[in-house]
This record gives sequence, C-alpha cells and structure tokens, in this order.
Amino acid sequence: MTNLEKIQLCQEIVNQIQAENRKPACYLEFSQEPFGVTDSHLGGVPYVPRDGQIPVSADGHQLWLCAQINFAQMPPLEGFPDRGILQLFASDFDKDGGFGFYDGEYSDQNAWRVVYYGEVDDTVTEAECAAKMVVPWEEASKKNMPRPAHKFDLKDIEEGNAGLWRIPAHPLKIAFRPVVQDAIGDNDFRFDDLFAAELARRLPGADPEAFLPYSLRDETFEEREILHRIYDQLKSGGCKLGGYAYFEQYDFREDDEALAPWDILLFQLHDDFIDFPAGEFPEMDLYLGGFGSLNILIQPEDLKNRDFSRVLGYWATS
Repeated sequence: MTNLEKIQLCQEIVNQIQAENRKPACYLEFSQEPFGVTDSHLGGVPYVPRDGQIPVSADGHQLWLCAQINFAQMPPLEGFPDRGILQLFASDFDKDGGFGFYDGEYSDQNAWRVVYYGEVDDTVTEAECAAKMVVPWEEASKKNMPRPAHKFDLKDIEEGNAGLWRIPAHPLKIAFRPVVQDAIGDNDFRFDDLFAAELARRLPGADPEAFLPYSLRDETFEEREILHRIYDQLKSGGCKLGGYAYFEQYDFREDDEALAPWDILLFQLHDDFIDFPAGEFPEMDLYLGGFGSLNILIQPEDLKNRDFSRVLGYWATS
C-alpha cells in the first residue's frame, strides 16, 4: 500500500467514525455589548437570588464568576434545561496555579463551583447582586493582568503590576450560535479504539499506529492537502455546551475507566486563538494560560435530574 493510499484509507475511516459519532452542540460567541445581571455572560457580576449567596472556596474565599448561562436565551439543546441559570465559579490563578482546578480531584468543588438556579427572579437588580461581592469586579480589575503571568518580567512583579489573574480577563456578553451536530475528534478517549475497530474491519491484521492521522507523513502536495483536511475535521475545540470536549493535553478519562460515564460536555472554554468565536478584542482573550482549555463534564442522568454536585472540572494549557 502506498503512502497516499494509507492517507486515503485514513480519511475514509475518519469520515465513517465521525458519521456514526455525533452529538448536538451549541457554540458561543462573545461581545463587549452591555448585558443584564440575568443575561448569559462571562465574568462580572453573577445573578444571585435575594436569599442566596455567592459561593466560597473550602478555605472561605469568595469565588469569581467565570461563566453564566441563561438557558431561556439559548437554543433548545437535547438533554439540557430550557430555563434557569447555570453558573461556573472559579478561583484566581494564584489559588493553586490552576484557577482552583488543581485543588483536589476532578470532582472536588473545593476551589471552584457549579451552581444552578431552576427559577430566575427577574426583579433582582445588579446592584443587589454586586453588593454581595466581597471584592467588586471593577476594583479587582484595576490590578487585573493584561496578559498571562509568564509573559511578565521581574520588574512587573516587583512593581505590583502582575495583578490578579481571573478567567475570563474581562466581562463579555454571551450570544449563542444555532445548534449543530458535533463530530468526535481524535482528542476523545474513545477515538483510537473506534479507529482500530474500523481499520480491522476494512484491513484485518493492519497496525492502527501506521494509519492514525498523526502517524502519517506527507510527501506530496496532494497528501498534505488530504492530511490537513483530516486534521481540520478532527478539531473539537471552541467555546460551547454539548458536543465533544477538547482537552489541551489529553483526555483525563483515559486514566480511569470509572470516569467514562461523565460523557456530557456541560461547558467548555477554549482559547485556541485560531477558531476563537469571540471576535477581535484588544487584550481580550480568555487568559486560560495561552492555548488553554477548561472542561466541565457531567453524567447524563445527573443532567436529567439537574444535579450538578458531581460534575468533573479540568483545566490545562499546552
């Protein structure tokens, strides 16, 4: 079999796998447009019912709002609520060097938290919610990093300009794209097994390692064109609810079969800077660490029951 024939077979297998493994997903877009406290947004002031409080970490520090999704504003997504507000809170980076996601195991919401309000009181004002913040977002923003810490020099740190590193770096309004069918990517822990099974069906006895996309070499323009098309097909990044997760380093479910039931991507932020659906904002990337990904996973039954106490949270950067 020639190298081109291997690449063409790889393309056929990827097409087959992706045709059989799709999930509905809703991708997000961001803007600097004004938004209300009950709207979907990143950062800023969270919606809090009059009898509610902003969550705190296990050591008593109030958490920052990372993202807020008002499901009534989002297109219907299979399995997800059609109303209510979902919130993800996180620590600043210095809490553990990972926005709170390095603090314990994946499911330990010690330094980050997922909150869901099934009913939303539209009479609650932003001022009422802001009054519950120990440190106002704007006050912390005076020292907020204009870029990740590793890009600061010693002088910045000595002069106190390193500031607070939160995700996101700036409040942004969320808009929703129409729901699409997301295809599985090679980053998913099931992909290699699916590929091997399909290869065995088509070419019994063949070594999957010799046919996987990133094992193949391109020697001609035609081969390069096909391989790059395959690479593009396999991307699963972006900011979204539903679909397939993209893990910046690897799918941590590979390490533990017991984690396989966490099969629903509840929420994902991904600052790939390439297909980032946020438009062009000066100094407005998400600051996940530069090519970073934040993934929140949930079991289908827990999502059905609106139980967000056992979600898995994972952050990594390349």
